[in-house]
Amino acid sequence: MNEYLASAVDELYLLGVRDVVFSPGSRSTALAILFTAYKKFFTYMNLDERSAGFFALGLAKASRRPVVLVCTSGSAGAHYLPALAEAKHSRVPLIVITADRPAELRAVGAPQTMKQANLFGEFVAYYEELAAPTESTPNVYPRTVIQKAMLAATDVAPAPVHINVPVSEPLMPDTDESHFTIGRSQRGFRIIPGQMTAALPEIPVGRRGLFLCGPDYRGDSYAADIVKLAEAWQVPILADPLSPVRRFTHSHIIDSYDAFLSSDEVKADIKPDFMVLFGQIPVSKRVQQFMRLHNDVLCVQVDPAVEYRNVALTTNVVVRSDVALFCREALAQMLPTDVTEATAYTARWQEYQRRMRTQLSTVASEPFLFEGRIISLIQKQMPKDSRLLAANSMTIRDMDYFWTAGSADVELLGNRGVNGIDGTVSTALGIAAAGKRTVMVTGDLSFLHDMNGLIMGKTHRIPLVIVLFNNDGGGIFEYLPQRESPHFDYLFATPHGLDFGGLAQLTGLRYCKAESYEAFNRTLAEALSGDDIYLIEVPTDRARSRELHRKYTVMR
Repeated sequence: MNEYLASAVDELYLLGVRDVVFSPGSRSTALAILFTAYKKFFTYMNLDERSAGFFALGLAKASRRPVVLVCTSGSAGAHYLPALAEAKHSRVPLIVITADRPAELRAVGAPQTMKQANLFGEFVAYYEELAAPTESTPNVYPRTVIQKAMLAATDVAPAPVHINVPVSEPLMPDTDESHFTIGRSQRGFRIIPGQMTAALPEIPVGRRGLFLCGPDYRGDSYAADIVKLAEAWQVPILADPLSPVRRFTHSHIIDSYDAFLSSDEVKADIKPDFMVLFGQIPVSKRVQQFMRLHNDVLCVQVDPAVEYRNVALTTNVVVRSDVALFCREALAQMLPTDVTEATAYTARWQEYQRRMRTQLSTVASEPFLFEGRIISLIQKQMPKDSRLLAANSMTIRDMDYFWTAGSADVELLGNRGVNGIDGTVSTALGIAAAGKRTVMVTGDLSFLHDMNGLIMGKTHRIPLVIVLFNNDGGGIFEYLPQRESPHFDYLFATPHGLDFGGLAQLTGLRYCKAESYEAFNRTLAEALSGDDIYLIEVPTDRARSRELHRKYTVMR
């Protein structure tokens, strides 16, 4: 825990904090000693937390930079509330760090212990509890928590933030100076608020770059700008299926990355010098692993909001900017004079893309019913100016493999905020209610989780085509370590054995079970020309699908 807290203290200093205001207490011992032992902060001791809060408020106003408040557990933090209310409404950045008892000492009558989670409610712009360290916790995690808090505290509208820190005994920390540097990035983490030009000189334009484009519901307003910049800089674009960039056709757009990034040899061969992240992090776990593997390279996140959006925890620079504006300014100011290295690097990505896409396209001759071939058939039949909602779990991953870039007339959507399976049917109906032809592609468990949504579809007569992959359970678990559990079927696969045909009578939808590709094509064409809710069930086999995924998506 000493190294854990010490690295958080170090990160605060690296991000520009210089002032810390303490109030005395036992549980906050480690924090107070570490801040003091760091020897670079201006520290202040105030016996009264209420007074300390307002003192920090005045100091932050005068210095125009965030000030840290540190207190012990229990009611001590509650005395900060009046100052935080004022800070929230006057837009003053304060970083409140409250010490707390560990989880096992809460709600058992331990002294100086009360519920401190979200203690300040709407008066802080950000809250997080620093999780207790485990063997698998990345050493950059405490720094990432500080980075996220600083992003919120120093937003366009500055505000107070709150980090709750459970501390176990012994409370006296080891102040070895080496603890402060654990997890420190070679490049450091910086926030560039609305001045995107400040980040541009750092980007080694003309060298090996990579654009990562994740899900974004805001449409294709900036997609063309990203493509133009990638072309000028000679940078490959990894376009998530829910990114508007995936709708474009361009040689720099890579859409089979998840498949060929399964190769360690490939990952080593295409190490970049810099990455730029637009939108959310891509759904591909292999992209995230690729980012972690190359965590020593410059990683720039461009986003108009304040959120940290990189689950790989490798971001060095956050640029708060409209994406289109960033691309246009970068294009105007940073044209490389020599793109030889960049062009050669992009060519390597393009060659892996060509090989992998050729392999994936052979799914067109797959005789067994398989989700991958069905998705390719859907793509061919989707009408112009239509929308498709991809459910989470295996469906969105199958879309990542088998939905190729270039379908400009089809907008792909999904619920990738928290990635749950709930509400999928209702979300699809809401999309369809906006007036465009809509197709929903889902697995059986996601569908079962929200069948009640069909009632609204019936009462409001909303047309929707539902393609249901029914493998009688949770197919994604076939690819996870849980597969080896003796309780796999009961706890994870959860077979249900339900007959979805009964929904035709229950809700009045039209129903067809497509047990061949010919039947599916015929039924889909009919469904797309109708004005009803049309459910097309495609029965698949979980074990066979797992084998077919290996056949098509593991690079040969």
